[in-house]
Amino acid sequence: MQEMTMDIEIQTTPAAIIRKSLGLFLIIFLFTGTVFSGLTLAFYYSVTKTTLNNLKEKEQFEVDLQFQALNDTLSSIEGDILFLSQQNELHKYLLTGDTRWLDELASEYISIATQKHIYDQIRFLDSSGMEIVRVNENSGNPAKVPFKELQLKQDRYYFKDCLKMGKEEIYISPFDLNIEHGRIDIPHKPMIRLGTPVFDQTGKKRGIVLANYYGQKLLDTIMHSEPVSEGQTMLLNGEGYWLLNPKPELEWGFMFHDKQRTLAVTDPTAWLAIGNTDQGEIETPKGIYTFKTVYPLKTMGSRSSIQAAKGLGDRTDRSRQNIYHWHLVSFLSTEKIAALGKSVWLKFLIIGAGLLMVNALGTLVIAFAITKQKIYRSQLQVMALFDPLTNLPNRILFFDRLRMAAEHSRRYASKFALLYIDLDGFKQVNDSLGHEAGDELLTIVSHQLLKASRKSDTVARLAGDEFAVIYAGLDSLQALDSLAKRIINSFTLPVELTAGRATIGASIGIAFFPDDSDDVVKLVNLADKAMYVSKQHGKNRYTLAGSEVPAG
Repeated sequence: MQEMTMDIEIQTTPAAIIRKSLGLFLIIFLFTGTVFSGLTLAFYYSVTKTTLNNLKEKEQFEVDLQFQALNDTLSSIEGDILFLSQQNELHKYLLTGDTRWLDELASEYISIATQKHIYDQIRFLDSSGMEIVRVNENSGNPAKVPFKELQLKQDRYYFKDCLKMGKEEIYISPFDLNIEHGRIDIPHKPMIRLGTPVFDQTGKKRGIVLANYYGQKLLDTIMHSEPVSEGQTMLLNGEGYWLLNPKPELEWGFMFHDKQRTLAVTDPTAWLAIGNTDQGEIETPKGIYTFKTVYPLKTMGSRSSIQAAKGLGDRTDRSRQNIYHWHLVSFLSTEKIAALGKSVWLKFLIIGAGLLMVNALGTLVIAFAITKQKIYRSQLQVMALFDPLTNLPNRILFFDRLRMAAEHSRRYASKFALLYIDLDGFKQVNDSLGHEAGDELLTIVSHQLLKASRKSDTVARLAGDEFAVIYAGLDSLQALDSLAKRIINSFTLPVELTAGRATIGASIGIAFFPDDSDDVVKLVNLADKAMYVSKQHGKNRYTLAGSEVPAG
């Protein structure tokens, strides 16, 4: 009995209670810790995989955005070149030989250079290669070059090749660095020359129009096309030389015959995939490359031709569309992926510690992380598809709606109309009242367009002061005429802004699907060209595609 009493007393002493509690605590802690650790580890791997997949999706989405922006830019340039070849002032000069028309032509060139800010030079050369009119951009102050400074370009490769082309064929020079007097310009000036022959009314070839496009503008367009990914944007030519790289010292290696400055040297495995596949994804020890091949000639239609340059003094004819190309690449380095993985791991250590202390707290943290991820992805989707100023669909969503309308029309043998709208006088509002007033005006314009349109129509902001309306279910030209006039009439009265009163108008081009074209890109181009006809005939009116005069 004594021994039993002593044994009970020993087991109920503070030290014994602590020992038994610690033992039970260790058993429960090891069990619950193992369960929670296993669940946390499994969830960590799942989220890590999801995070990596999300990264890859964003990389592909970014490349698609940049691809679309690049193609849109090339299409816009094509429209400019064809417009230059068809100017009234130019053809009046060719018809009459009256040099007074050249001053008018130069004024048009200056206006385009001032408005666009993307052309280093715009010029007309006659069939002998002599510059007849040339306008230089002059660092933002476009000016006509005096007659005595005009040059004979009959021996330059771009003149010879452009003059060989047929009517409405577009010539594209290599995308390389500008060369003056046999030397590469310092600082480097990326340049693309684009031109087309000019024919008079008798069909005789009288010369060419040529524009020197600032290639840096194209690179900037790629870099700033609504970035959503973590990767580094790159652009390579068909030989694997960088035209755009986060490290500028690696760019333009072909101009200096430096083969070390190619992806084939820095990452041969990546180049093997990129150089032989139009689009896709390749993972190497250096990281993940998401890529898509751009064919400029296909973008600008089959009417184009090109020369490609391998380096200074080495220009080789390569005219087939499927040869001349660029590679658009988004690169996510191994270090970046590891850093992102480490960030995820640190978060899960915190979450795991919280789960070990309080299950409810861990559940709350996980729910918050998942909700935050969904909100972030939803925000990315909204940012990618809608214009933040007007809340209208942007160019990406517009083309998606346009393709859907085309598919619906094909399936049900119906028609729809595309209205391409450009504001008249918007630049003057920006210049006189400021950009905040311009933004306020664009918001008002978007409300007016929505008010004038039907709920079934799509109203989108394409860029700057350019808008578009997809008029679905076209049943009569009278209804379309009413819509176009409602839009034009909605801007007849001055608009009261916070900074003052603004007076604007709207020039509209209209193309019909499938009557004018069953290709949505060509349909947009036709509507854009029709809009320019409206501008040429006094603005604030609308023109049907294919017509030389406005319809109303």
